[in-house]
Amino acid sequence: MISSPLSVRLSPGAVDMVKLLALFAMMVDHANTLFLAPSWPALFAFGRMAFPLFALIWALNINRQPERLQARANRLWIWSLITQPVFWLAFRDIYSWYALNILFVFAGVTQLLAWAWRYQERGVAAGTLLLCLLVWPLNFASYGPQGIMLTLSLATLFSPQLGQWRAWSLALAGAALLMLNGMYRIAEQPLDTLTYYVLPTVLFPVAGLYLAARLKPDDSPRFMPRQFFYYAYAGHLLVYGVILWLRTA
Repeated sequence: MISSPLSVRLSPGAVDMVKLLALFAMMVDHANTLFLAPSWPALFAFGRMAFPLFALIWALNINRQPERLQARANRLWIWSLITQPVFWLAFRDIYSWYALNILFVFAGVTQLLAWAWRYQERGVAAGTLLLCLLVWPLNFASYGPQGIMLTLSLATLFSPQLGQWRAWSLALAGAALLMLNGMYRIAEQPLDTLTYYVLPTVLFPVAGLYLAARLKPDDSPRFMPRQFFYYAYAGHLLVYGVILWLRTA
């Protein structure tokens, strides 16, 4: 059972169900972007739940065994680098070669947490500098500063050691969630922005958590292999990229 000071309680089976829902939403969103012209707004809205769900599960896990933070960061850096070529293959006609995949968000924030746990203030300063360097290449395809703010605020929100910052963390997480997908468009296109960007980003993850908890109650065991997400993330990008390459060959 994964739990937090804010009573987010998910059985191991429910955690895997959340990951599966997020992975499916991400694959649908990528397929919508890459293969449908024009893309379908409903599928785009459905895909908005992927990153918040992944960020939530990451944040709940990252606060366990802080002595393993550097090992977690190392694994994320390795998979970020492994995935980058297939990410470029799939999105080469949409993003520039220097746009980074979403794993770099989790790798960068995990690295900051690992350095902070080991080196305290010096680690926070070094990690902050690292994230500043990552913001620009993450901004094109992987949510940029909003994604970093969401992951970092969720990690702080669910930390047993940082309870005094919980109100600020909750406020920052809420702000990041609202800004994650196109809040800046609301003045020009208020109805479309709320319908396809903002509300799905907030409501669909909540619905996904509720569904997972109902389908996999307290005694449900894990059903997905460990590190399955990494293989699925890189694998689906490779498949999509090869299909696109064959279509244009």
